Amino acid sequence: MYRKLPQLPSGIEPNVIKDLRRDIPGEPTKVLALCQNPEVLDGLLISMRERYTPAELYLTRSVATFFEATHPLANKGDAVKYLAEEILGLQAANVMAIGDNFNDLEMISYAGVGVAMGNAPDGVKAVANWVAPDVEEDGVALAIEQFVLGDR
Repeated sequence: MYRKLPQLPSGIEPNVIKDLRRDIPGEPTKVLALCQNPEVLDGLLISMRERYTPAELYLTRSVATFFEATHPLANKGDAVKYLAEEILGLQAANVMAIGDNFNDLEMISYAGVGVAMGNAPDGVKAVANWVAPDVEEDGVALAIEQFVLGDR
């Protein structure tokens, strides 16, 4: 049940949502906080990680101005694993995943070939098997040529 809250100075009317830590039937809920000051979101992420464990909530940053919170199983890594193993019958060794930010960490870590884009934060590059050039330098195409198409 949603409870209506007073309108904020931003003009956005917030709604109280169900507890993201519980099993959610149907579509997962994602809370996205936006702020032009990345330091505010850094503080929010630290505060939320002190309050909730990864088993309770999935907390991440996708770009400098975005903070995300979802059910702990609603992340790209679990989604790619489900698609690969349950739908396609593949193993992680047969999967390549390409990402450019912290919300891609689980997906890059899961894949047999985890690729970080050249413009990704250092923490994302650190878990990747390979770092591609930036998007502007056709990094995705080069990763596909390197690991999928091979030397033709």
